[in-house]
Amino acid sequence: MVAIAAVPLVLAMVFGGLRIAGAVTDARDLRLAADRAEMVPAITKYMSALDVALLATSAGGDVEGAKKNYDARKHELEARLAETNVASDVETGVNVLLDNGQTLLDAVATNGMPLRLRVTTYAPILLTAENTIDGSVRVRDERIRAAAQGLSRAIGARGQMMMQQLLITRGADLPEPELRTSMITLAGTEPSTLFGMAEVLGVGSPEAKTLQQQMVTRMSADSDPATKLVNNPILLKSVQTTDGIAAQLIKDTTDLVTKSVENQAHDRRNAAIRDIVLVLTAIAAALLIVFLVSRSLIRPLRVLRDGALKVAHEDLEREITRVRAGDESPPDPLPVYTTEEVGQVAHAVDELHTQALLLAGDEARLRLLVNDMFETMSRRNRTLVDQQLSLIDRLERNEEDPERLDSLFRLDHLAARMRRNGANLLVLAGAQGSRGDQRSPVALSSVIHAATSEVEDYRRVETSMVPDCEIAGPVSGDIVHLLAELIDNALRYSPPASPVRVSAGFRNDGAVLLQIVDAGLGMTDGDRRIANMRLRAGGEVTPESARHMGLFVVGRLADRHGIRVRLRGSSIDDARSGTTAEVYLPSTVLASADGVPVTPREMAPAVPAAVAPPDPPTAVADDRDAAGALVDANERNGSYETESSISLLPRRRPGSSGITGTPADAPPAPEEQPTQPAAQPVSNTSSFFGSRRLSRQRGKAEPVAPEPVPVAQAEVPEAEVPETDEVWSTEPAAPAAAPADDDLIYQRMLSEWLVDPHDMARSPDLDWQTVWDRGWSAAADIENVPVQTHTDQGLPVREPGARLVPGGAASDQNGTAHHRADDDNGLASNGIRDPEAIRASMSSHFGGVRAGRSHARETDQGTDHA
Repeated sequence: MVAIAAVPLVLAMVFGGLRIAGAVTDARDLRLAADRAEMVPAITKYMSALDVALLATSAGGDVEGAKKNYDARKHELEARLAETNVASDVETGVNVLLDNGQTLLDAVATNGMPLRLRVTTYAPILLTAENTIDGSVRVRDERIRAAAQGLSRAIGARGQMMMQQLLITRGADLPEPELRTSMITLAGTEPSTLFGMAEVLGVGSPEAKTLQQQMVTRMSADSDPATKLVNNPILLKSVQTTDGIAAQLIKDTTDLVTKSVENQAHDRRNAAIRDIVLVLTAIAAALLIVFLVSRSLIRPLRVLRDGALKVAHEDLEREITRVRAGDESPPDPLPVYTTEEVGQVAHAVDELHTQALLLAGDEARLRLLVNDMFETMSRRNRTLVDQQLSLIDRLERNEEDPERLDSLFRLDHLAARMRRNGANLLVLAGAQGSRGDQRSPVALSSVIHAATSEVEDYRRVETSMVPDCEIAGPVSGDIVHLLAELIDNALRYSPPASPVRVSAGFRNDGAVLLQIVDAGLGMTDGDRRIANMRLRAGGEVTPESARHMGLFVVGRLADRHGIRVRLRGSSIDDARSGTTAEVYLPSTVLASADGVPVTPREMAPAVPAAVAPPDPPTAVADDRDAAGALVDANERNGSYETESSISLLPRRRPGSSGITGTPADAPPAPEEQPTQPAAQPVSNTSSFFGSRRLSRQRGKAEPVAPEPVPVAQAEVPEAEVPETDEVWSTEPAAPAAAPADDDLIYQRMLSEWLVDPHDMARSPDLDWQTVWDRGWSAAADIENVPVQTHTDQGLPVREPGARLVPGGAASDQNGTAHHRADDDNGLASNGIRDPEAIRASMSSHFGGVRAGRSHARETDQGTDHA
């Protein structure tokens, strides 16, 4: 409505403004022209005074009176020039008139200038006067311009008559031929001058005819050699007659030109005022009419707009809720009851409201149906994955070939990732997975390790500086899922050889801020802002949800528990590129919400269990209580439960979990796995996961088991699931009750995340002890001994031999290397050892290590190429 009314008003105002501007401009120009035309009388009077002064000085007469008159006219012209805004060429011409006229008059008064020179000097002054008069009258009216040109020609005629009179009266000073030549020359310029005067006087007027007759008379006398020119009365009379007509023309035309220009300026100013009044009146009338018409239309439109906004912002939501509740009554119509166009629009809005309610109900039912479909598909897929994991688990139990076992573990890992994708579908459907069944708190480090175990390239994840706190059980599963998505995203968009660092720390408000830093190319500011907007949206379903499923899942999980997730670039002081994902865990999701900061401890190695305390059975049970807190025993069925388990390590391909049944399979190569201090600032999971693969491949490469060298390392678990091999033999604290039909491979690959930790702890298969339990306790005590000496930079200084495990190694009768325990006196049961056998055993051992590593590299390269 405003546009419809504004367009004609704007056009009217524009055209009216142009009309007013044109009238004002014309009036201003004519006013300026009228002011400049006032220069014409001053110029004509000045030229007349100059002519009189030159004649009086040259031919005799009232010289003093002529000079006084000249001085007066000169001052008048100078004053007029100073008061008038004249054009630049006019100003220059007037100055030339003033200067050259005074110079000529002074020269004539001193009799220092010959007669002919006087004539030739005065001619340029006369021409300048004509041009100045033409330039002073610049108007569009042709009649006025013609009058101005006639006036300038009259000034020229008077000047020419003055020069001829001067030659006639003073011609005796010149030779007869020279005098006649000068007269003929001056007479030759008269036709153009007289023609300009005739334009004003009229071609057939008596004055014009007189001018022509007198010009012919003078030209005849000048061209007749027998006629005497000096003081010729006929010539003098002719000159005076022509000068009189020119003087009268100057007088009449000067008044005509100035008055005509003044009248035109006045008329144009009146016309401009009239146009302004008319335009303003028309605009005011148009505004009044538009206001009245708009008022009659805007009132019902306002009612329609307010009603439509109320329907959109208030009524529609309430009506949708009512329709979902089963009430099918129609909505109330808008209070517009007219039948014209506005009323018809109101009825259309009512119909739109009704259809919107119907569509909203259908959309809600369709969304519920789609969510149910997603949930059903996810749970069916989950059941199939459970069956697949169970089948893979049975195959792993009975498989002894390392290559096939490696493939089985790859399938196991792939199935675990498929299970997480199924969990994403549950989140998309808005359903609650089995992760929420956990009730006991879970350590934050365990949550991070569980999230790490659910990604593909988990060996690149490095965790450091995680505070010693616990996550509430009901939300721990969703946090594992959230962190797994962020870590997986960081791994996918960073170089294959670069690590992804995970760290956490307390905030002042008692919350925990967790950071996931990758070294990829990063994101542009625009993409990062869009991603953060999607995260803040809380998992709102949009067309982009399918393309950015990870952001959708993270946003919905974060919104479900009040967690804030933000992506940012690297800090200014960080030279690495990449993206940092910050996860703000409020105190409400922590098991202890008192908000008291806990001193951060160094992250434990990414292994199935932490370093064991002196009591191995207790340590194993406690660690499994923390690590297996999210195990869903009802849905596990003996296989790995990705969604419900947050065990510290996954089951992957050989070498992925690092859990074996033989302590002797710890990483033996110092150059591959150097000894570390008890507390490390960064824990790299790849070192531990790689140890498992090496141990598996070593078993294939070594036909005869070498005699391993015990190496105490921070990354190697010292308290783990019960060991089944007997390479370390001591007197057991309690007899082992393991079933006789358990497969050796399965016992070596068994980890606590496959089954419920509580059931495993109470299983009779695990209720046994070996003869080396005291050795394990001693190793744990040695491992926990703090470092006393530090370098200047604060790094610990390790003492050679300070962490050696008590015991010895000896060959049995069959030549197979086994670990023996020391007796109570600390002596080996067999005090005699063959150096050659020891050297052969060590050579065989390191040869097997090298063969295993070479085979592992070939296997990795083959997998990458595939």
